[in-house]
Amino acid sequence: MTRRRSAPRAGSQSDVTRFRGVALAAVVGALATAAIAFALSGHDARRGSPGPLARPHVQARLSCASCHNDRPVVAACTGCHGAHPSTRAPHAQLAAAGTLGCATCHAGHATSAGVTFLADGRRIRYGGGGEEVLPAGLYQPHKSVTVPIVPAAACAGCHQLASPRDPIAACLIAGQAGLGRARATVCFDEHRAAGDEAAARSAAWDAAREVAALTPVAPTTPAHRSGPWLWLGLGALVSGAALGGARLRRRRTGLPAPPAAAPIRPPEVVRLPTINASTCIGCRACVDACPYDVLELHRYVAVVARPADCCGLTLCEQKCPNGSLVMGDGVPAVGQVAVSDALESREVPGLYFAGDVTGMPLIRNAINQGAHAVAAIADSLSAARPGDERDRLDLVIVGAGPAGLSAALAARSRGLRTLVLEQGSVADSIRSFPRGKLVFDQPLDLPLVGPLWLAESNKEELLGRWLRIVRQEQLPIREGARVTAIERDGQGGFTVTTVGDKVHRARRVLLATGRRGSPRKLAISIPPAFADHVHYSLADAESFAGRRVLVVGLGDVAMETAIALSRQPGTQVTVSYRGDDFHRGKSRNIAEMKRRAAAGTLRILFATEVSRLEPGLAVLTSTAGRGHEIPCDSVFVMIGRAGQIAEPGRPFLALTPELRPEAPSS
Repeated sequence: MTRRRSAPRAGSQSDVTRFRGVALAAVVGALATAAIAFALSGHDARRGSPGPLARPHVQARLSCASCHNDRPVVAACTGCHGAHPSTRAPHAQLAAAGTLGCATCHAGHATSAGVTFLADGRRIRYGGGGEEVLPAGLYQPHKSVTVPIVPAAACAGCHQLASPRDPIAACLIAGQAGLGRARATVCFDEHRAAGDEAAARSAAWDAAREVAALTPVAPTTPAHRSGPWLWLGLGALVSGAALGGARLRRRRTGLPAPPAAAPIRPPEVVRLPTINASTCIGCRACVDACPYDVLELHRYVAVVARPADCCGLTLCEQKCPNGSLVMGDGVPAVGQVAVSDALESREVPGLYFAGDVTGMPLIRNAINQGAHAVAAIADSLSAARPGDERDRLDLVIVGAGPAGLSAALAARSRGLRTLVLEQGSVADSIRSFPRGKLVFDQPLDLPLVGPLWLAESNKEELLGRWLRIVRQEQLPIREGARVTAIERDGQGGFTVTTVGDKVHRARRVLLATGRRGSPRKLAISIPPAFADHVHYSLADAESFAGRRVLVVGLGDVAMETAIALSRQPGTQVTVSYRGDDFHRGKSRNIAEMKRRAAAGTLRILFATEVSRLEPGLAVLTSTAGRGHEIPCDSVFVMIGRAGQIAEPGRPFLALTPELRPEAPSS
């Protein structure tokens, strides 16, 4: 670098113009709250932590540093108690997402509660720093046994305690509704299924239910003479005064307003693990720790097999015993849609993206992106509109999933002339969910219709909600219209062609197609009498109980379908795969398929292809020329999807080479 002859001139940058009043007020409020708490609290409270430890942690002689160190708290929990995966699928999904941890239910301080059964029959009901010795009961273990009892307050964030239809109702004791969130829950099979437990543990659970019925509220230490609400209230007043003073000073100095928050768009950098093959000892610690099967062991060395599934967490790095695996600081994302902050394509102006096609899954992201993209489209069209242009729409939306419907509602509120094209039916992505699948998401706001309830709903409730919105708002949706081409129209807009050569002209196009594509079909003719028995997705495995089923394919979706069907009573499942062995798929799916094949609950025929179908029979041909006649009542074709976007940054571009960057005109 060369030395400057003079210092650079100071410019108006965000580091200079950023409003720092909030940070100042937060610091002042925190210091004031701490000072007030120290002045008003009793002597014991000044020496304490967030609250006294419960009996089990006191007996274990834990200190603050045992849990609160440079490692996550969950590592301290699993270090003593071992891994406790949830037996409930919704809870397991929340734990995998990082929103449900050990401390959510088993707080280490004031709200921790449970019961300890001593060998002499006595029962100790403990809470946060308090204990109560109960008379001896019938249950007398050989050694002391502790059963945690979670208060209902830990579940109230997701469950409705007063609703008899909520699953939490099965975990509450009748007659304790008046206690509200303080009542106890008695579902002890969260981490271990009841059928897998020994008789001694089942007896301990029954005894714990009796104690929870006798003393539903755990004893705690007496409250201090000044509670935290007083400290926080006075601290908030001081913080508000500091914030008001900072804003008044800002107005006097004439600084510009803070910049608006950047809109949601796909991340440009992703974190991936880096493995030193020369020091990796092949212990599988990182492979077992990864919840998404990103890592695999090849030739005794861990490798990143599925980088697209990596969530960026450092659990694999923590489990590596010798530091061979390190989570990188970030690498540029590959194969991703190149969009601006307005979700407009950087390659094709006027073409916008929203939803899973951008590489950002989850329903809430799709909804936010759909509405955000339409807001940007409306702003770009508001500059000028030459004539009425009755033959040209303002916007064509491709896809009627959550992103497409959210965009259609936003376009309706903006007064845009819009048409939604859907190759299947409305909300096909939701229809493909298995029956009863629970959907967890945050409450959101949709244009025109208000809040969309997603806090805890199953597939049927969510689908019903979307269909009611479509009917009430009379959205312009055309089902069964698969888009085959998108081309420039020479006037700054686009022509969108659907099956049957139906052409629609629009000034802007929003792609909300997702990544599912159209299912690939077998290269054979299917008799009309058997066409209704050939399926390309599984929504309800129970409806195929007692039937003979053929599954074609051996990818993750095919394996999950075969596993779900083989769990139904009386169902005979045969899997046909043209390969000679398992070549892809998640390790847990492959392990379960091998286990079920060994147990005889399903059969796998490698190196075979379907050559003929007729009612009640499927004829398979092996690579050696041998034929197999498989009696079957239904066939599931799980061989991928045609038109699935392998390179999401260029959807439809390979289909229509004429679509090239061109400056849009209003």
